[in-house]
Amino acid sequence: MRVLALSILLMLFGCTSSDRQPDVTQFIFRGNEAFQAGDYTAALRYADSALAHNGNSSDAYFLRGRAYFELEQWDHAEAAYLAVIDLEPDYPGVRHNLGNIYYFQRQYRSALTQFIQATKSSTSANSWHAAGAVYSALSQPDSAAAAFEQAIRLDSFYGPVHTSFADLLEEQGHYPEALERSRIALAIRPNYLPDLLRQGRLLLRLSHLDEAAALLQPLVTEYPHHAEPRYLLGQALQQSGFLEQSAKFFSEADSLREIEQRRGQLANTAETQPTNFQAQVDYATALRRSGLLEESLKRYLIAQALRPENLDLQFHIATLETDLGSLANAEERLLRILAADSSYVLAWLSLATVYGKTNRTTPATNALQQAARINPDHPAVQQFLARMPSRSSQ
Repeated sequence: MRVLALSILLMLFGCTSSDRQPDVTQFIFRGNEAFQAGDYTAALRYADSALAHNGNSSDAYFLRGRAYFELEQWDHAEAAYLAVIDLEPDYPGVRHNLGNIYYFQRQYRSALTQFIQATKSSTSANSWHAAGAVYSALSQPDSAAAAFEQAIRLDSFYGPVHTSFADLLEEQGHYPEALERSRIALAIRPNYLPDLLRQGRLLLRLSHLDEAAALLQPLVTEYPHHAEPRYLLGQALQQSGFLEQSAKFFSEADSLREIEQRRGQLANTAETQPTNFQAQVDYATALRRSGLLEESLKRYLIAQALRPENLDLQFHIATLETDLGSLANAEERLLRILAADSSYVLAWLSLATVYGKTNRTTPATNALQQAARINPDHPAVQQFLARMPSRSSQ
């Protein structure tokens, strides 16, 4: 079972405050806010400030662990979580998160030890789920199934465990059972692409060609940058005798797989060199070009932690936040860019876009006029003006 396919199930974000000093509590609160905003550098600063006031703050070390985990700096994250355990062995989530670090480094035995320890102090489903994922990676399907079943007993509406159980059943060749489990997973998370694709694969294996084609056709349109929906639809059409149509989808799938392969190479470099700024930016850009916007944003935020003052990077993050609908975050980021460099034309244009999307016509016009004053001949300014309605038509 692929590690990346399971990544969503392994992270706890809860944090409790065991510290009573008001200053420490404020630093932890602000650090958690920064963490949720993706500003991991600021989160680390607040954690360090908390530790300066109280060197035994388990909350501060836990926050450090979370931030370093998101930055994929595994050694620092591990050290922070081990510090938490030294101070407070039963701190909620710390064993699970430490197991998460080992899991992503494929240190499965160490990960399993932590996840099993986490199940002893928590009644939540996710640590049993994580243990099942490790058992699967260790080729122990019976133990994996037992762990997944325990997670389901604790929380039958925990969608990720049904997804992993369906993966396990598919790998074991239990296709009808895997299909049923996939349908349960989709009832909980109706639009989760890996479950949809697995259902398509299983329908093909079970010769339900019409049902497979009906499922896959919308996915081809909805996910234009993914190869697998096209490949599976090509298979369904080929097996139904529509050879010319199937060839078209196979060809498109091959082209997309070449792009995915190149993106995978960039991913490998970024993941093995987490402090390589350009590697993070290149991978983020490739993800964005492939329409994987949320994954792209996460990677840009890793790059931001390496060079927080890079205005071009901040601009890319702001435009991506705009595309994702995080308009308040985008506006705040663009204003910070312009405070640092008021001549940044593209930032003024993006700010005009944000104002337009939030129905603030006057600020949008003012931002556009400011961009035009700075550089009226800039191609982006000209394109923006061309899209604006003329005054005579208003």
